Amino acid sequence: MTTTSSVSTTTTGTPATAGTRLSNNFDTFLQLLTTQLKNQDPTQPMDANQFTQQLVQYSQVEQQIATNAKLDNMIAAFTGNQTTTSLGYLGKTVTYDASTVSPTATGAKWTFTPTQSGEYTVRIRDSNGVVVQEKRVSLTGNQSSEYQWDGRRSDGQPMGSQPYSMELYSGSGSATTQVPVTHKGQVTAVDMSNGTPRVTVGGLNIPLARILGIAL
Repeated sequence: MTTTSSVSTTTTGTPATAGTRLSNNFDTFLQLLTTQLKNQDPTQPMDANQFTQQLVQYSQVEQQIATNAKLDNMIAAFTGNQTTTSLGYLGKTVTYDASTVSPTATGAKWTFTPTQSGEYTVRIRDSNGVVVQEKRVSLTGNQSSEYQWDGRRSDGQPMGSQPYSMELYSGSGSATTQVPVTHKGQVTAVDMSNGTPRVTVGGLNIPLARILGIAL
């Protein structure tokens, strides 16, 4: 007799659920194995390598479940730290990357603060990096500025709902220099509803990753 009963060792679900399932399967496996050993033909004993391999598989799955449980604990702790960090932004004035916005039915609007007065070139790009509009504008330094785009793409393609980014260049000709598109505002709320911390600045939800500076 060379057959050994095979029991599923799938680890889908939460670590707790997977651990319970593995324990039940292992108990069943041991019962079947014990029954086979008691009733095996002495002239054709069971191949020990087969059930030894299954025991090794159970050990590996058990280790994987334990690893998953530890990762879940680490993620929970990290999320808690992010929440605590996010709350520290409340009431503070932050400088954030204002270059990317999502359009509405009427187009898109960027609010930003240039550091110097002068003539600038504005370039709007879609999510594929294609320039859909380029325009010269006059801006005043250290004052909140707005750039409104009506959503009409120069390549004739529909606007869609993809995010668009704005690039800002000072100077002209070969002497142009790209400058950051940033804005400042006070954090009035913290949003953790989608698992990724976001702060509310001037009515906009800003991911923490886009915050460049913070001040009292």
